[in-house]
Amino acid sequence: MTVCTGWKAILLAAALLQPGLAAADTIAGSVSEVGAWRVSAHTGGKTATFDHCSMFRVQSEGFGLAVGYSPQGVWSMAAQAPDWGLVANEPYVGTAQVGASTYTFTGRALDTHAMTFTVAPEIFGQLKSGLQVVVKANQKRYAISLDGIETAAQRARECVRQYADAAGTSIQVPAQSPGALPSSPATSSSAAGSEMVMAIQTLLARLGYDPGPINGEVGLRTNMAIAAFQKSLGERGDGLPSEVVRGKLEKAVAERAAASAPKPKDKALASTGTGFFISPDTIVTNFHVVNGCADVRLHKSGGDLGKVRVVATSRADDLAALRSESPAKSFLKVRTGAPIKAAEPVLVFGYPLAEALSSAGNTTVGNITALSGLQDDSRFMQISAAVQPGNSGGPVIDEAGRLIGVVMAKLNALVIARLTGDIPQNVNFAIKVGTLVSFLDSHGIGYTPADVAARELPITQRAEVAEASSIQLACWK
Repeated sequence: MTVCTGWKAILLAAALLQPGLAAADTIAGSVSEVGAWRVSAHTGGKTATFDHCSMFRVQSEGFGLAVGYSPQGVWSMAAQAPDWGLVANEPYVGTAQVGASTYTFTGRALDTHAMTFTVAPEIFGQLKSGLQVVVKANQKRYAISLDGIETAAQRARECVRQYADAAGTSIQVPAQSPGALPSSPATSSSAAGSEMVMAIQTLLARLGYDPGPINGEVGLRTNMAIAAFQKSLGERGDGLPSEVVRGKLEKAVAERAAASAPKPKDKALASTGTGFFISPDTIVTNFHVVNGCADVRLHKSGGDLGKVRVVATSRADDLAALRSESPAKSFLKVRTGAPIKAAEPVLVFGYPLAEALSSAGNTTVGNITALSGLQDDSRFMQISAAVQPGNSGGPVIDEAGRLIGVVMAKLNALVIARLTGDIPQNVNFAIKVGTLVSFLDSHGIGYTPADVAARELPITQRAEVAEASSIQLACWK
């Protein structure tokens, strides 16, 4: 059995605040042993700029736990186990138990052994000596002692203060911290920083993000909300508050207010697309289906069911979430923890060619023909199920009726024919469920994970599940 020590331990600790970026390096001379914990400082991604400090320990069975701490007062968590059997970059849902408290988390695998967690910030205030953390994920359970974590946490704060001062970085006062130890003192710019953070939190809340309490303190929920807003603009999303972020938020709020103002002329139907419910009141679709719409209305079998509100978008991933005031009777469960495989059968439902085809919707079937999209983009997959204009934003489901993708586009056959002299057949693309889960998690939008061992359904029943959960979206401009 492999024990996570040496460079693997440092890699796990370095990846905490930059999931999947193995280029994050340990700063030379920063490693110190504090009892059973190893404390070290790390740079951010491919840069040489100080990013965070971490504390890491491993037990004899090879289970390792890493807890990170940043100058912005953000605590984060990751873990590694020798036989977890994960699929790199795939999302996993699990639980972390500390004492009598259990927290559900969403993790993302770094490799077959390690994952980072998105977990409620309250958990970090429960980390104390005499307790243990029990992590359950991918049908495996591991436990690790927290003895000595208070001393290690204090050293992690000293580490952050030391390297933040050297880099000229302001230190924020965190809302939660392991062992409830006294926080590191803030710099002289804390008052101005607190005012800026409070303004950012207020603007985030106005745009529908959840920054947590509007108190001027940077916690995990504030960082996640900032990152979600940044990603909606197509940016990397570091989640850090700044005057630049404040300015972009003010612009977004002003644009939304202008968009919601009464228009001097009547609106007209501009286009239609497809969406599907992932909870009784939340609909998922493509960003391009709702982009620029003054109103988005729901249609079912030719009937108008009223307007919906856009609550979250990502231009980069072409995803949007809408909120409906009329609860749906059926919604799709999300397949997590089971990797997508090439050649899997899929079923697609949507409302293509609204002016010509059935208003009750269309069902097509096919297979997953490639596990990446154009130019090997791993966020997407290629499917052979036929799609047409109007299918955009519709669900792609597997043989058990579980959601595994969102229809995005079809290859332009005429353009390809002009370039190659041949007409491509059934080359269509969908957004992978892992990309969707990351989008939902970043915006705090709930969904229901499907049973990993769900049984196969007859194709007619799959079609009924897809149809019952889908809705036509009408964009008015």
